[in-house]
Amino acid sequence: MQFLALFAFLWVGVLLPSASCQENCALHGKDGLKGVNGRDGLPGAKGEKGAPALQDKLNSINVEELKGEMGSRGPPGEPGLKGFIGEQGPIGPPGLKGPRGSSARIGGGDGIADSQKPAFSVLRNRTDYASYDKPITFDSEFSNVNNIFKRDTGYFTCTVPGVYYFVFHASSEGRLCLRLKSNSESPVSLSFCDYNLRSLSLVVSGGVVLKLSTNNKVWIEPFAEAGGSKMSKSMYVVFNGFLINESTE
Repeated sequence: MQFLALFAFLWVGVLLPSASCQENCALHGKDGLKGVNGRDGLPGAKGEKGAPALQDKLNSINVEELKGEMGSRGPPGEPGLKGFIGEQGPIGPPGLKGPRGSSARIGGGDGIADSQKPAFSVLRNRTDYASYDKPITFDSEFSNVNNIFKRDTGYFTCTVPGVYYFVFHASSEGRLCLRLKSNSESPVSLSFCDYNLRSLSLVVSGGVVLKLSTNNKVWIEPFAEAGGSKMSKSMYVVFNGFLINESTE
C-alpha cells in the first residue's frame, strides 16, 4: 500500500512539469556552437626496430639504377699558399762530352783561335827625346801575335776587324803629356797629361775600347802644351792592345 502511494506521487510529479510546459516550453532545442579543436597529443613511444631486409633482395637491386647522373664541374678553387722550398737534390751526373771546336786561323774559317787573336805588349825605355806629335817607337816586346805591332814605326795596324782594348802606362821626370790616337772611321785623340814641378818620377796612364776596321791604325804620341817646359829625355812606356770580339765588316 505504501509502494502504490509512492508510485502515484512520482507519476504526478512527472506529469505536472509536462502539463505546465505545453504552452511556454519548446519540445526540441537548437544545436550548440562547434567547440574549439583540442591540442595535439603528446608524442607516442618509440616503435620497435624493424626486421632486416633479405640479402637476396638487396643483391637483386641494380647499382646503376641507384647511381645519379654526374653533376657539372665546379669552379676552380683558390690557389693555396706557397709551399716551403725543398732540400737541394744531389748533384747530377756529368753530361756527355761535346764535340771538339774548330781552330780556324786568321783570314779563314768561322772564327779565330784564342792563340791567334791579335794582341801585343811592347816596351820603351830610352834616354833620347821622343818627337812631339809623332808615334812613340819601342825597344822591345813582351808579346806580338802575328807581328801586328811595328816597334820601329809605333803603329798597331788592324788585320782582323772587331772591338779592341788599348792601354798604356808611362813614367818620366818633369812634364809628361801623351795622346792615344787612331785613324778609325770615328778618329780618336785622347790626351793624358801630368806635371812634376819637383823633378820627381810621375806616372801617366790611359786606356780606351775601339771598334776598328781592316788597316785602321792606333798609336800613342807625346805633345807639348802652350808655354810648357820640354819633357825629360828619360821616359818609360808600356803599350798594350788586344782583340775583344771579332766582327764582320
